[in-house]
Amino acid sequence: MRWVVLALLLAVTSINYLDRLLMSVLAPVLRDQFHFTTRLYGNVSAAFQICYALGFLVSGALIDRYGVKRGLAVGAAIWSVVSAMHATVSGAAEFGAWRALLGLSEAVNFPACNKTVAEWFPPEQRALATGLFNAGPNVASVVGPPLFVGLAAWLGWRVCFVSVSGLGFVWVVVWLKCYRTPQSPDVIRNSAGTIGIVQMLRFRQTRGYALSKVLVDPVWYFLLFWLPLYLRDRRGLEMSQIGWALPCIYFASGVGSVSAGWLSGFLLKRGRSLQTARMTTLLICAVVSPVALASALQGTLNQTICLLSTAAAAHQAFSSISFTIPGDVFPSAALGTVLGLAASRERSVACCSPHWPPDT
Repeated sequence: MRWVVLALLLAVTSINYLDRLLMSVLAPVLRDQFHFTTRLYGNVSAAFQICYALGFLVSGALIDRYGVKRGLAVGAAIWSVVSAMHATVSGAAEFGAWRALLGLSEAVNFPACNKTVAEWFPPEQRALATGLFNAGPNVASVVGPPLFVGLAAWLGWRVCFVSVSGLGFVWVVVWLKCYRTPQSPDVIRNSAGTIGIVQMLRFRQTRGYALSKVLVDPVWYFLLFWLPLYLRDRRGLEMSQIGWALPCIYFASGVGSVSAGWLSGFLLKRGRSLQTARMTTLLICAVVSPVALASALQGTLNQTICLLSTAAAAHQAFSSISFTIPGDVFPSAALGTVLGLAASRERSVACCSPHWPPDT
């Protein structure tokens, strides 16, 4: 049953990222139709990030209180409705409003998924399970660009938003029918009671985890929102070419996400301590990530894609392990709150500099 649950988590995370990825993939098309400036597009993206941060503050605590079955189902239903409403817009202000609501509702996904993994999987399998469902963004990023480009050329960009929202509604039905809360003694013991936000902030583990998310995760959102426009404006790629370049980068990030979980579990099986296994994997990822800096040297397109792919793989590998650590440290009753606190600070930093410098 735990692997069925994991498959459902992978599916909902993929749908979650298809919703948020859609606008960035179609940004060149939307910019031409609605005459978005670069700054205006940055403001629309920032609206999503700001509300995403606010959503995390609330969603983690709600998941701890009401459980993942109801919380994740309600969140997925709401963001699917909001995604469909993108098809009705006629200007940047409406885009900004719906993106803000999308960010607010989509914040429920990662606290719920990580709490579910911590409840269903033992420590030696937890990092691999997190890496697998955390590959959902990469699955979406591989499948999404060519799908969206082709669908927009065939039926128009509005159909893309409606189609993705339909996937969300289907998932909600399957989730409510299939999911059940595990009844193992560890879960029952760890789920008793709730822990407030103020109380959690008193622990240095909470503050340390939040700081790590602030420093690392904004990189991913920079790549997610700005890579399509970078490839179009700086590299001169057409939409059809962007449709294959982005999947290459995001496929590599998916491989990194799963590989990190495997490596951490491998080290545990070889007798390493839990902390050594997690921190060794994080260190390798942190050392590899800065190779992306070389992509700014204006080499060939293939070189740039290879460098960005390596950096994306290292980042997602780091992310999958960092999502696993709270499940190792905190009881289930506090897990959603901790993840929400950390992610809200991370997204606040990510939305502070949303504009791609046009001349650098």
